[in-house]
Amino acid sequence: PNWFAGTARANFEKYLAEYAGKPDLRFLQLGAFTGDASLWLMSNILTHPSSVLVDVDTWQGSPTEDVHMRMDWADVEATYDAKVGHLNVIKIKKPSHEFFLLIPPHNYDFIYVDADHTTVGVLLDAELSWPLLKSGGIMAFDDYTWQCESGDPRLQPQVGIDLFLHRHFDEYEL
Repeated sequence: PNWFAGTARANFEKYLAEYAGKPDLRFLQLGAFTGDASLWLMSNILTHPSSVLVDVDTWQGSPTEDVHMRMDWADVEATYDAKVGHLNVIKIKKPSHEFFLLIPPHNYDFIYVDADHTTVGVLLDAELSWPLLKSGGIMAFDDYTWQCESGDPRLQPQVGIDLFLHRHFDEYEL
């Protein structure tokens, strides 16, 4: 499924247009799935040859999401590779918390948090990526209104996002 087209594309078009074609941009995407957002970013925003996108994903899905248990993740990753393999995208196949521990820090103009959908996972991704965001950069969260099938509040991104926003309430513009 192309969840990007239905949930995030309009916001990307609205809030990232100012970056289109600029040189030396660094975008970080935590959670890349089939590469729909990656392809759109590379085709519409990161069009200058010096700009780069870093995609971090396990391509293994999440045991907390029932729909993921029904997917062929080798096929999902192959779809991603076919869409963006020829573009200036740095693919990192590991959990985001390992990416933050092992990769030297860079400053990013845009960070998209869409990996682990648990409350703690979203909060951890936000906290670990926040120091890497350039002043004036944009951090975006996906799945704010998404509800897991079980209804377990520990598996809701919204709770983690709200905790992050509360913790940093005087450090950002919404």
